[in-house]
Amino acid sequence: MLSYMKFLSYCAFILITSLFVHTAALGHYLREVNREVKVVLPGDDDSLGSISEELKSYLKEGNAKNMAKYFGSNLTLSILGENGVYTKYQSEIMLGTFFNQHKPKTVKLTQASNANNGYQYFTFTLSTEQANYRVFIKIGVGNNNHSIEELRIDKN
Repeated sequence: MLSYMKFLSYCAFILITSLFVHTAALGHYLREVNREVKVVLPGDDDSLGSISEELKSYLKEGNAKNMAKYFGSNLTLSILGENGVYTKYQSEIMLGTFFNQHKPKTVKLTQASNANNGYQYFTFTLSTEQANYRVFIKIGVGNNNHSIEELRIDKN
C-alpha cells in the first residue's frame, strides 16, 4: 500500500510540474504575440500631423525598415498591381525592393483623415525619377496604439 501511495504522489508531482511548465510557456507565448501586435507610432498619438510627418519622412528616405516597425503582424499590401496579404517581414522586403528600384525624390501629403470607424487614412504623392506614385496608408487605431494595416502604391 505504501508503494502505491508513493506512485500516486509521484504521478501527481509529474502532472503538476507539467501543467506549470505548459502554463508558463503559454503565458510567455501570449506576451510575445501581444508585444508584436501592439505598435505605437512615436510622437503625439492623437495628432494626425505627427503621424503623417513620420510616415512622410520614411517614404522620402525610402526606409522600408522603419516603415515596417509600424506594420501589423499581417498587412494588405499592393505595390504596382501586385496584391496580397503578407507578413510583416514579407511586406518589408517587398517595400524595400520597390524603394531600391524607385528612389524617392519628393513626397507630398495630399490627404489625411481620421474616420470614426477607428482608422486613419493618409494619401501621399511620391515622386521618383521614373514616375509619380500614389501611396495610400490605412492605420488601425487602438488604445494609444497604431499599426499600418494596408499600404498601396499605384502609378499616378
